[in-house]
Amino acid sequence: MLKITTGLFTALAVLVSACVILYWRDTAYDPSGMDLISYLLLLPLAITAILLSPYFMHKGMQRYKKQKEEQQRKAAETAAQREAEAQESLKPKPAECTQFELNIYSAAAWHSFGENEAILEQSRQFKSPELDPDLCNAYGLPLLSFRIQALDELAQLDGDDTAARSTVREKRIQQLLRHQIEQHAETLWHVSGHLQRSALYYDSELARQYRMHPAWTDSDYAEDESENRLNSAPEPVAKLNRLSIHILLPENLVHHCTEAAQKQMLRIFADEYSILPAQIKIEHHFIRQEEAYSAWLKLLEQIAQREHEFSLIINADSEIDQEWLDEQLCQTEQYIASEFAASWCAAGSKTSICGLAPRKTLKITLNEPQAAQFLQQNQLNELAQLEQDQPFILMLDDAADVRSAKKLQRQFAGTAVEMHNFLYIRQIFGDTQRVAKIFAFMLGMHFPEELTGMVYSADMDSAYAYFEACPHEEYS
Repeated sequence: MLKITTGLFTALAVLVSACVILYWRDTAYDPSGMDLISYLLLLPLAITAILLSPYFMHKGMQRYKKQKEEQQRKAAETAAQREAEAQESLKPKPAECTQFELNIYSAAAWHSFGENEAILEQSRQFKSPELDPDLCNAYGLPLLSFRIQALDELAQLDGDDTAARSTVREKRIQQLLRHQIEQHAETLWHVSGHLQRSALYYDSELARQYRMHPAWTDSDYAEDESENRLNSAPEPVAKLNRLSIHILLPENLVHHCTEAAQKQMLRIFADEYSILPAQIKIEHHFIRQEEAYSAWLKLLEQIAQREHEFSLIINADSEIDQEWLDEQLCQTEQYIASEFAASWCAAGSKTSICGLAPRKTLKITLNEPQAAQFLQQNQLNELAQLEQDQPFILMLDDAADVRSAKKLQRQFAGTAVEMHNFLYIRQIFGDTQRVAKIFAFMLGMHFPEELTGMVYSADMDSAYAYFEACPHEEYS
């Protein structure tokens, strides 16, 4: 561009100078110094500028557009970067791997296969359902079921007015709940005594209520003993505020849970175990089948984090009811009903009970994507049972589910765990599956003490749980 401008200016300067000089000579004009500068220098320069102005304007417009585009590009990049940062901040951060534990003091389970360890033993033998003596399909043919025969008599003997207005299913579930409470009588008596001693030491109002009703705490209550108890100084104990009772039922029973039944259960604990109602909290959890496993782990985590609290967890379901089955048979002709119940007495690791030692400790790891990493961190890959053929991992999913099977193989690839180490438990519930995974999980407590029982479900493939036997100690 500089060459073009210089060449054009030179050519114009020569041409204009020749014309001006010839004109001055013909007219005999005597130019001054200013005339020379104006006509021989400034005039060619002005003509050059005029001739090149379109080009300079074109170049200026191009440069302006380029600058404008550059500014827009930078603004777009800045906006895109801010948007990306905003979206990144909105994205849920990968959850950190966490582990929690809780102590289990007593456990019970009831199924048509038997109670406790017998259920696992029968499951290993692939025991099938039996023809039900009372249930039949639309054609009058008997149905297969997992009926607890011993529960029939208990349900018939229930003469309570509330129970008389209940359906067969509700009656059987209530009996399952009562049966499970009875299995923890010894544990609950220890908890009752600790609650009383804790109230006398930490809570003056509860202590006053206990002193007003000394017969609640001793069946051999006498006047002189009451006087001594009133005047004696309370013994220091670990603080215990409450007994929480968690009842886990299928979601379709949410409208069948009556206030009268809850009051009756509260009365059972208050009367039979001499616990003040103020120290009892009953919570009903109505579980959806799709969210059963995640809801269960969330509940266990909440219990593990609560200090000064002891929990009784009961899970129950029954579909041994002809009216209920008639509704289900409208959707499928082959419906296998079952009934079961399981319960734990559990508390967080920071809670201790006078005179009571935990049987096992349940340890749960969340957000751990690698099974090998979980086994290594908890030193489970060194267990001798890995070399044995006996199953010790409860698999809560359907054995015929291809997706679950593939996920299972992928998760435990590269570990010493083999497929024969898994015990598939789903088939023992038939089609009664709404809270079946919770029951199956609770069965993990009934593995032999020499085995470290584990539980796994593809519903939460980054969650692992195992039961560790506690050393036998004497607590006072």
